[in-house]
Amino acid sequence: MNGFEIGDLFKFDKMVAPTVLRVVYWLGLIGIVLACLMSIFGAIQMMSYSATTGLGTLLVAIIALAFGTLVWRIIIEIYMVIFSINDRLGEIRDRLPPK
Repeated sequence: MNGFEIGDLFKFDKMVAPTVLRVVYWLGLIGIVLACLMSIFGAIQMMSYSATTGLGTLLVAIIALAFGTLVWRIIIEIYMVIFSINDRLGEIRDRLPPK
């Protein structure tokens, strides 16, 4: 974790959120994929009762997989940009001459 130590949790010198956001991204992505797979399997089961409803559900599940993955990535990237702005401002502060 880039030289991260337990003591850093109490100092607030290093940001923990970017690392946590990566974990949250993968957990969310797994959740999206699992939910869409369950919808796809449900749609296949539904086709035995109503072909059009099952086909419609299957189409919606596939679109939800693509759109959900994209939206989830954009949300996480927005948060990552916010934290990278904080890092860049710290670098600028460090380059300024001391007062």
